[in-house]
Amino acid sequence: MKKLLNTLLSVSILCFSIGSFAEEAKRPSLFDRMGGEKVARQIVADTWANHTSNPIVKNRFEDSDGEYVKQKVYEIFAMATGADVKYSGKAMKATHATMNINEAEFNAVIDDVMAALAKNKVGPQEQNEVLAILWSVRPDVVNSNLTTKTLTTEAKAVK
Repeated sequence: MKKLLNTLLSVSILCFSIGSFAEEAKRPSLFDRMGGEKVARQIVADTWANHTSNPIVKNRFEDSDGEYVKQKVYEIFAMATGADVKYSGKAMKATHATMNINEAEFNAVIDDVMAALAKNKVGPQEQNEVLAILWSVRPDVVNSNLTTKTLTTEAKAVK
């Protein structure tokens, strides 16, 4: 009898898990919930505008090819949020390995992205999901051996 109950319990858990997975699979992706390609490209464009005017990080983008960067950022943003888009750039860690990005710069970039999401009327749930994605790549972007004091002082001097 105990074996039968354990088997029934296992089958019930399996059915519940399959049902939950099926429900999750039916749910639109974060990419779709934010508005799809048109909105995602606008978020990327607004983020670029924010970065290039943000005194903490704008110098990072001065010699960049804006259209190239925006395309790569669109690709990784779309892929990370569930779109069927292939990212053709380098891995995050390889891209940022020699850039010596510190906490202040990373936080400034996060603020710029969040401002772009708000500007494009992305809902709070979706904003939180994007924030979680951004924080998940932090270890691949930030050089943890740097302090933020020097950069903060330099950023104030730029203002």
